[in-house]
Amino acid sequence: MRVLVYDTETGGLDSTKHSVFSVGALVGDLDTGEILDMFEAYHKLPSIDDYVYGDKAVEIHGITPHEAFTKGKTTEEIQELFSDLWHNNGAAIIGGHNEPFDRRFMSEQIFHCSQQEFEANFTYRALDSLPVLRLYTGHDNVASGASLGQAVKALKIDMTDHGKNKYHAALFDSICTFRVLHRFRSVFSNPEFGKALING
Repeated sequence: MRVLVYDTETGGLDSTKHSVFSVGALVGDLDTGEILDMFEAYHKLPSIDDYVYGDKAVEIHGITPHEAFTKGKTTEEIQELFSDLWHNNGAAIIGGHNEPFDRRFMSEQIFHCSQQEFEANFTYRALDSLPVLRLYTGHDNVASGASLGQAVKALKIDMTDHGKNKYHAALFDSICTFRVLHRFRSVFSNPEFGKALING
């Protein structure tokens, strides 16, 4: 099963107001764990004055409006990168960590469309690692922020090939999410697990 996993770094929590600062995405095979293609891009708005953000958000991801504006790709270029990643790699489903949050920002700020239109272009089907982790731990108060790093550590996922302590970087978080989903896929596809489900 091939999944497109994506993440956004934003200027805050309000998708109708706060700007997207960066987008990272990959397509990977959940059965093999192979990452087939990926991209990461800062988001260049028409003017540096167009960025709407809170200081706390910028402190968390570390991307300044100046950096996004001078190093970024335009909204249209990110649209193309994301669409090509989806269409060229046989992805059948979308995934993320707290995926509905990123879907709101992608639909409203990158594709300038409703979530229904976004789903029509890609898919309404999504894998979200956050509720899986809540199911796994038995705690409904697992936060979206630090929980990805905690899951990587708890599941003994090796991220050294991709750098250390890069959480809240869009592509790094996408890779972490994919690795978490692949680990759970490995557990769920274990024949003994399947037998236990069938036999009650």
